Amino acid sequence: MSSNTAYQIPVLGKAISILHAVAASPGEITSAGLARSLGIAPATSYRIIQTFVKARWLRLAADGRCELGLGLLPIALGLRQHDLLRQQVVDTLNELTEKTGLTSKVSAREGDEAVTLMRVNSNQSMALAVKEGAGFHLALGSSGAVFLSQMTEEEVARILKSAPAICWQYQTSDDVRGRLAEARRERLAADLGGFRPDIFGLSVPLLDQDGHVQGALTLTGLMHGITEKQTKTWRNLLIEKADELNYGREMNS
Repeated sequence: MSSNTAYQIPVLGKAISILHAVAASPGEITSAGLARSLGIAPATSYRIIQTFVKARWLRLAADGRCELGLGLLPIALGLRQHDLLRQQVVDTLNELTEKTGLTSKVSAREGDEAVTLMRVNSNQSMALAVKEGAGFHLALGSSGAVFLSQMTEEEVARILKSAPAICWQYQTSDDVRGRLAEARRERLAADLGGFRPDIFGLSVPLLDQDGHVQGALTLTGLMHGITEKQTKTWRNLLIEKADELNYGREMNS
């Protein structure tokens, strides 16, 4: 296929080069650094980056460094049929939702938020639906507690101090710390109405090969009608499925 520049869009080429540069040096390069290294006018580089930030393709850290954003996930997910682990996660979500009737999801941390990467919504008539790409502050919900559980006290304190007011509408910082302690102690965090009085969430950690939390596996639904016996069953099932994903990978590697 011809590479004739007459049929190319120069600014799009610059935008693509910025994405490639950020991917090659995650969290290590700034807007000014990108402009210098790629030979792009600083004003052009800035506008491209701001456009990507709005689309959540890039994320700007507090010190100005650029990182890839989770808005790119819908594109990446198009390749998931080639990714064995991702297919295993999808299968697990389908199984969890089928067995419980609840919505299941996997979240990853992006800054001070837990962002939904994949989900299988409940097909019950009265159920909670979750959108892929939806982000929630780490002070909210059970998935946030999973990510907080591996942080230092200083980092936890910073995140809670900077949490927006909406995080404290139905809970206190002591409630968050209680979930965090539960996640450390039992490998599972439960939020029974802290996010919203009518919603519950149960989350367990998904680990990388070094044993660090890379994601949270969650069951979530409406509080109305749930029993203590059901909750116990769901907790055990979540831990079982997380163990299959975390340690089954090691056995097959």
